[in-house]
Amino acid sequence: MVMGMELYDVEDFWKFDLRVGFVKEAEKIKRTRKLIKLIVDFGKEERTIISGIADQYNEEELKGKKFIFVLNLKPKKLSGVESRGMLIVGENEEGKVYLIPVPDEIPAGTKVW
Repeated sequence: MVMGMELYDVEDFWKFDLRVGFVKEAEKIKRTRKLIKLIVDFGKEERTIISGIADQYNEEELKGKKFIFVLNLKPKKLSGVESRGMLIVGENEEGKVYLIPVPDEIPAGTKVW
């Protein structure tokens, strides 16, 4: 263990499909405090991804930007909307969420490792 964290073999990391995605649309989900629906372009496909950051970020701070997403998670319904991935963010000990932007020159769909 390092700093109280369980250690994993690097092979566990390679199981995750991390990709750059371009947020085409962002819309807060009504009757929720934290959920925002993103329509994300991954180059060869678009996906709907729900993220729990709407209490800290609005639609305009996400729309038109690139971020890193996990794509090979089981779909999950949140407030009646199916999410087909997860946005990768940073979070400090106080619960402040930090977006991790991707430079414009990196194409949507690029694999991240």
